[in-house]
Order: sequence, then C-alpha cells, then structure tokens
Amino acid sequence: MRLVKILLWLGYSLFTSAALMLITALVALLVFEVRNAGLMAILAILSALVGGLMITASFKASTKESSGEAILFLVLYWTVVPIVCSLPFYVLGATSGPVTAIFEGVSAMTTTGASTLDADAQSQTLLFYRSLLQFFGGVSVAVFAVVILAALNLTGTGIHRSGLFTFRSGELFTRFLGVGQLVAAIYLFLSAIAFVLMVMGGTDTFTALCLALSGISTGGLQPFVGPLANVLSPVSAIVLALLCLVGAFNISILWDFLRLRRLRPFLRLFMHVEHRGLFAIAAGLILVTLIFAGLSNFGPAILDSIFFVSSAGFRYDVISLDMVPSPILICVALIGGSALSTAGGIKVIRLLLLFRHLGTDMARLSHPSRVKPIEFRGNVIDDDEFLSIWMYFFGYALCFAFGALALAASGLNLQDSMATSAASLANMGPLLDMTLPSSGLRYGDFSGLQMTVAALLMLIGRVEVLVALSLLLPSTWRQ
Repeated sequence: MRLVKILLWLGYSLFTSAALMLITALVALLVFEVRNAGLMAILAILSALVGGLMITASFKASTKESSGEAILFLVLYWTVVPIVCSLPFYVLGATSGPVTAIFEGVSAMTTTGASTLDADAQSQTLLFYRSLLQFFGGVSVAVFAVVILAALNLTGTGIHRSGLFTFRSGELFTRFLGVGQLVAAIYLFLSAIAFVLMVMGGTDTFTALCLALSGISTGGLQPFVGPLANVLSPVSAIVLALLCLVGAFNISILWDFLRLRRLRPFLRLFMHVEHRGLFAIAAGLILVTLIFAGLSNFGPAILDSIFFVSSAGFRYDVISLDMVPSPILICVALIGGSALSTAGGIKVIRLLLLFRHLGTDMARLSHPSRVKPIEFRGNVIDDDEFLSIWMYFFGYALCFAFGALALAASGLNLQDSMATSAASLANMGPLLDMTLPSSGLRYGDFSGLQMTVAALLMLIGRVEVLVALSLLLPSTWRQ
C-alpha cells in the first residue's frame, strides 16, 4: 500500500481546511471582530504549512491507487480533518477543553447538528465558521459518496448513473478535485438562491447566510437559540425547508437537472424512486404529527416533518414533533435520506430494495417451485446482490447497539443512551432534544467520555458502517 499518496491527498485536504479558516478570517474583519480574524488567520497559516509539508514530501507519488488505498484515505480524512477543523472552537474560547472542541468540530463537519454551545453567546466569527464547516462537510460527504463509495460499489445497487460516474480503474484520486468543485458549485448555487429568497422574506443577512450554508448540508445548526418561528418569517422558513429537502436529494439527479435544463430531468427530481420514498415518509410523519399534535399545528407539522425527514432537524415550532412518540422519530431518523446526498441514516434506497426483496420472497412462498426474479427500476437483481445490503443493515444495527451500550456504560440511562446513539449514528443531532428523554439530557451535560463515544458514532455514520467494521478485520491491514 502506497501511504505516500494518501499523505499527498491529506495535505490537499489540510489546504482546504486552511481556506475555510481564511474565509472566516475575512468575514471576521467585515464584522469588526479583529482579534478573531487574527486568530483564524494564524490557524489558516499553520494548517496550510502542515499541508504544504505533506504535499512536498509526497508530491511525486504515483497517480494510480487501489481500492484499499481509497478506503484508507476515506477513513483518515474523516479522522484527521475534523480534528484540525475543531481548533477554532478551542482557540476562540468557545469550548473549555479540547474534547469538547473536537466534539463540536466533528458534529459540524459530519453535519450532525449536535452542539454544547449557546449560539446566542457566541461571536459571529464562530457562528459563520460553524455554518461554513457544515457546508464543507456536506460537500465532503457527497464527494466521497460519488468518488469512492459509489465507484467501489459500497452503496448498494440503487446508484443513479450520470456523468459523475465515468471512472476508470486507478483514477479515483485524480477525480477528487473535479468532482469536488462540481458538487461545491451545485450546493453553493442552491444556497445562494435560498439566501436571496430568505433575505427577501425578511431575514437579516447574517442569519440567512448561516442558515443557507447549514440548510443545503442538512446540518441542523443555527446561529440563534430557539425555534425558527422566533426569527424567520413563514416565507423564509418554507425556503429553508425546501433547501433542506433538496440537500437530501441524490446529487446526481440534481446535476442532471442543472446540466440538461429540460423538463424530463426536472420531473425526475420528483419521480425518482428515492425521492418518492422521501415524500412518502414525510407525508406519513406529517399525518402522525397531526394525530398527536392536533390540526391546529398543521403548518408547523409540515415544516418540521420536512426538516426532520431531510435529517437537518431544524425546529420551526416547539409544539409539533415533540408530541410524536420517540420510537417513531428514531426510526425515521435512522432511515435517513437519499444515497449520494448530504443526509445521514441508512438511506431510503436500501430500505426500498429490501422491501422489494421481501415482497418477492413472500410471493415465492405460495409457489415454491416458481422462478420469480427480483426487478427494481427495470433491472433484474440476483439474490446474491442483496447480501451486501443485509450485511449493511446488520452492521448498522450492531453499531447502534454497541454505541448505546457504550453510552450506558458511561453513565447514561437506557433511554438516553439509545436516543444519543441513534442521533449520532444517523448524523441527526437534534433528535436528542425532540425525543425528550426522561432526564432532560442535553449535549452540554455530556462527560468527556460520552462526547468521545458520540463523536465516534458520528464518524462511523459518515464513513459507512461496513467500511468502519472492515477496519477490525486483520485481512484489511494485511493488504
């Protein structure tokens, strides 16, 4: 395994982290927070220096890579970069210790949306950086899904094919920059539209900017405390809800629509099987919310359900999803959004495939000798191809159970540990507040050990469960 090449791309990643800090330093100057601007500039220089040294030491590395090297880079990226990006939380004085700072950095970059901080007490520099880090994390999630996970067939059989997937063997690393720029441009374009519409809807510029960056990444962190209804007009809230929903869409479908600009790709945004699954889950959650919260909360129920299904978890009003039983919310959170999106969870496409497999097996029971192939989206799928999806479900359940046990061993009660494990693994931090544990637990009450376990679950949710579990196999390291 050529670790030199991995070192090269980690160096490029640190250069990108330095760019985020430099952009934040410029924003700090614009809001007259000179001290914060200086600190962010220093951190940007340090990150760029370390990245530059790594690039210089490995610049002549081979341009070919194996699947093992790609997976190792995926794991190291989600280990090293979030730690580097957590430095501003500690240096700017937002957190009391490095463990809390890493928890904040991991939560933001994995677009989980869990936080120990009081947003009203933070500087605009930190609030903007946190939103920008969520945007960067969302782009990273989509890029890795496209460049590594989809290309190596780690995301099941439901991958939409488009110009994003024209890879040849050994060119994964060389496509990072191109695909990264494309994905970032798509999300930045959509964020800009939402930003303008929210400002026109009466939202102040800074709040609209932070929410636009957080919304497209389905991050869930906001620059103020309390429900959105306290700050946003209904028009701005609708814009943000639609932005979060688009963030949970398959990025390749969005790219086809923006690239072709025709009616058929536009209709595919709504008719694609994953997106129809999202709409069905949202409709079901709205109905359940109205049953428990009452018809008087019709508007908030729609907005909060969209926020929840997208895995962003923003809350428009206090009385809506809080009335829904916790098991229902946990199940919806674990399902997640579309493959190749910024949303977390198991992904809708896997659930649809397993339901199709189950339906076919049920039909075979009445005619055991009948040969009935499994068809999905016009393709015949062999039974053997479902093994990886069943393995993924088993691995996901295993990580959820072990996460809950680890949190329980750290001092949380069973209900709190299960809610925290689900929120972290599904990358949906606001789930913890919505499930209303009996103890009234909040992330600010976590011990250092509990934050560490939660952060590890967040990272596992982003690197894909099977990839994380494969690191436990000796054969992986022998390669």
